[in-house]
Amino acid sequence: MKAAKFLCWALALLLILSTPLPAAAQGAASLKSTEIDEESRHIYIGDIITLNIAAGNYFLGDLPERFRDFEIVELKEGPDGYLLSLRALTPGEYSVLVGDKEIVITVASTLDDIKRDEIFAGGEQVMAAGLYFSVEVLFYIAAGIFALLGGYWLWQTVLKKKAGLPHPYQVFLQRSGALQTEHDDYFVYVTFYFKEYLECLYHCRIRGKTSAEIIAELQEIAPLAALLADIGKWLSECDRMKFTGMQISSGQKQQHYTKLLELAERIDAPMRSSTASV
Repeated sequence: MKAAKFLCWALALLLILSTPLPAAAQGAASLKSTEIDEESRHIYIGDIITLNIAAGNYFLGDLPERFRDFEIVELKEGPDGYLLSLRALTPGEYSVLVGDKEIVITVASTLDDIKRDEIFAGGEQVMAAGLYFSVEVLFYIAAGIFALLGGYWLWQTVLKKKAGLPHPYQVFLQRSGALQTEHDDYFVYVTFYFKEYLECLYHCRIRGKTSAEIIAELQEIAPLAALLADIGKWLSECDRMKFTGMQISSGQKQQHYTKLLELAERIDAPMRSSTASV
C-alpha cells in the first residue's frame, strides 16, 4: 500500500510539472428563439426552462415528442398557446424545430461565471526560470508509473476478485427510495432512475426518449419480453400524472412507486437466479 501511495504522489507531481494550466471553462449558455427572449442566459443541468409556445399548426400532444431530449416538468395550455417547462439532465447543445422557428438551447455542466471589466495588470518583476524537465524523459517516467499502477489495479481487482460496483438494482432502490413523495418533480426523478436502471442493466440508451420509443427499444431485449406490457402501462400512467396537471396525493405517488418496485424486482429476478446458479 505504501508503494502504491508513493506512485500516486509521484504521478501527481509529474502531471503538475508537465501539464499546462487549463483555460477557464466557458460558463455561458444561450437560448435563441423568436417566440421567447433573444437575450443570452446561463442554463445549467437541472435548471427549469419555461417556454410560451403559440398553438400554430401543432397541438399539445406533439410537444413531448419534439422536446424528447429533455425531462418535461409541466405541460399545459396557456392564454396564448402552451406553457412548457422542461429541464436537461445532460450537457450539450439542443436544437428543436417548432413550426418555422428553431429553438437552440446550450446546457453546460460545471460553470463558474467570471465578470471583470478591467485589464489584468502584469507585474514588473522578471520571473526566474523554473525547474526544467525534458518532455521525453517525463513521458517515459509517466508511462512506467502508469504501467505499475495498472498492474497494481489488476492485482487488486482481477486476481484478488475485490467486490465491484453495487448492482444497478441496489443503486435504483437506494436512489429512488430516498425521494420524498412531497417533491414537486417526484415522477420526473423516479422515471429517470428507472431508465438509468434499465440502461445499466442492458447497456441500452432510453433516457430522453418518449414512452413509445422506450418500449420499441426494449423490444430488442429478450429477458424483458414478458414484462413489456407492464412497463408500458406504468410509463403511460406516469406520463398522465406528469403532463395533465392533475393533482396527485402522496398516497397516489407511493402507490404508483410501489408498482414500479414490483416491476424492478421482477426485472432483477432472472439476474439473481443466474448468479445463484453460477
